[in-house]
Amino acid sequence: MRRYLVIANQTLASHQLRQELLLRAEADESLFHFLVPDTARDSYSADWAAHEGAIEAGTEGAKARLKFALATVRSAGACALGALGDPDPLQAVELQMQCSAYDEIIVSMLPDGSSRWLEADLPSRISRFAQIPVTTIIAKGS
Repeated sequence: MRRYLVIANQTLASHQLRQELLLRAEADESLFHFLVPDTARDSYSADWAAHEGAIEAGTEGAKARLKFALATVRSAGACALGALGDPDPLQAVELQMQCSAYDEIIVSMLPDGSSRWLEADLPSRISRFAQIPVTTIIAKGS
């Protein structure tokens, strides 16, 4: 069984990510572990009380996108699980890789100009410590 760690948030429902995952699910027995950095908590961490409603809405949105992604992959017959993780996507991946082994990491991001992950060169940074293939998906819309 091929094991994939999928890191995404706003792009979880994108056509590009969905197509990539379904291709893998059709090709081989697969397990997809979705890791969604809870970036809403990071965005407002300096003043939690003043932004508690916005944080909760951001976290609930991430949970809803995760639920959709899990259902999509499971409907194709693949195993899927997932959770919200550390707001820092690099830290989230490092922590997850301490718990489980994967064959490949898939990072799904917004396009250039919209993506903090792309600006931070997240895929290359993950690749440097993960020592497994890292595939980048640039979502062009849901």
